[in-house]
Amino acid sequence: MSSNTPEPRAKWQAVKGENRDRMRQQAAKDYRDGSSIRAVAAHLSEMWGPVSFGLTRALLLEARVPLRSKGARTRR
Repeated sequence: MSSNTPEPRAKWQAVKGENRDRMRQQAAKDYRDGSSIRAVAAHLSEMWGPVSFGLTRALLLEARVPLRSKGARTRR
C-alpha cells in the first residue's frame, strides 16, 4: 500500500499514533462540512475499516470540534 493509503484494521484493533491523528483530522473536516456523526463514521469506515459512532464522537471531541445538538440543522 502507498503511504497515503491507510492500513485497513480489524474492528477490535485500537487506533493509535499517526492513524488516529489522520482519522481525527478527517472526522473534524467532514463534521465541520455538515456531515452527521453517523455519516462521518461511515466515511471513516470506508477508508479504515469498521469505525463506530462512539469512536467517531471521541475523535471529534479530541479535535475540540463543537458538537451540534441532536436534530440540529447541518447547513446555514
